[in-house]
Amino acid sequence: MSRSFANYITACSEAVKDSNIPKIFRSWTAISTIAGALGRRTWYDFGAFQVRPNLYIVLIAGPGRGKSLSLILPIDKVFNTLTSEPGVTDHSGNLNLVTYGIEDRPLYLIRDRITPEKLSRVMVNCERQDLVLSKMNNEFKESSITLVTSEFGTLVNRADQYLQMFLTGLWDSPDEYTYRTKNQGDDLLKGPCLNWLACATPEQFVTHLPENARSQGLLSRIIPVLYDGDRGTQSLWYGKPSYGKLDALREDLAKISKMTGEFRFHDSIRDEADTEVAEGIPPTPNNPNLSEYLERRVVQFVKTAMCISAAKSDKKIITAEDWAEAKELMFETEKKMPEALAHFGVGKAGRLAVDMQEFLEYITTTQSRFGIPLSKFRQEALRKVSTPNEVEQMVKAMEDSGLISIEGGVVIPNVKKKKKDNKKKDPPVR
Repeated sequence: MSRSFANYITACSEAVKDSNIPKIFRSWTAISTIAGALGRRTWYDFGAFQVRPNLYIVLIAGPGRGKSLSLILPIDKVFNTLTSEPGVTDHSGNLNLVTYGIEDRPLYLIRDRITPEKLSRVMVNCERQDLVLSKMNNEFKESSITLVTSEFGTLVNRADQYLQMFLTGLWDSPDEYTYRTKNQGDDLLKGPCLNWLACATPEQFVTHLPENARSQGLLSRIIPVLYDGDRGTQSLWYGKPSYGKLDALREDLAKISKMTGEFRFHDSIRDEADTEVAEGIPPTPNNPNLSEYLERRVVQFVKTAMCISAAKSDKKIITAEDWAEAKELMFETEKKMPEALAHFGVGKAGRLAVDMQEFLEYITTTQSRFGIPLSKFRQEALRKVSTPNEVEQMVKAMEDSGLISIEGGVVIPNVKKKKKDNKKKDPPVR
């Protein structure tokens, strides 16, 4: 099937290039829509097991860095227009689905706050059979859905073990998965395939993840995408994609959703890629915070490469260019992963310190200030602690650990101080 764009991911990114959305967020949100469109009907065969292209992507950044904004084009304006209500069987009246030729297999999308019980029920209603694939694999059924969480904390709860087990179990897209509900007995999901895209601040991510997310396997299945750059410049006009471009993006994603079958590496790079995999796809991260992620790192690379391949062609062949692009994106993302996970598992005092650091950075950035008065910093800290005595302890601990500096009664975030010190060291321009 011919495509409107040579690369769907690039087209999505270019459509909002004038906005203040970081490029890395633009790339990953587009990839997530491809993963959701492909669903369970495509796979890569490792021999002993198969993997589907579904991904668990969490976009992590401070306030005003374009996390939620990055969802608007690929999710709201493209993916969502190709969806139907789970459980509805007659889609002939859905003009969008008819226009793009997917009335027989619409996409499914669910947003924000949902319990594991409700998600299980929804996925039961998403179940359908593929007659073509059933001839190859007895009775091929799938329950594919994309979950989008604009605020990480509205879905993930530190104490919710049921959701953690559910998310962990569905990432592998098993042939069947049984979820035992609290009040309605067992739900049997046939061919579940969950694709998840979420947004979080650094503090939200580490404080809402369940304490045993490492040992139970959820953390190894998540790709944390951290952006720690400056806030984008605000504007009254960012430009917008033309209706023709939106239509073309929808048409291309609809064509991607029709792809079925097995992905494979091109013969010319299979041996090279196999050697890289055997060596751990160097450079391999050695940060201890990524020990769990490394367990499934190869699979994450292959899933990403499948989506990049599907963005360009229906052939289901991962070319040398696709593999190189997947590695480049993953390497770039991995550089920031240790920072994203640095405070995971810290105690209450540590979480409060991170929260205060975010508050300080937000105030200084949004108001273009170098720091804030110590009295105002104390007032905010007082709102978060149990007793007044804890305020001075927190301020001293943050100063001693290098998170903040206090100069002349002004509290300065360490990142601001570093920038100021670096400017002092710069040689004069001649």
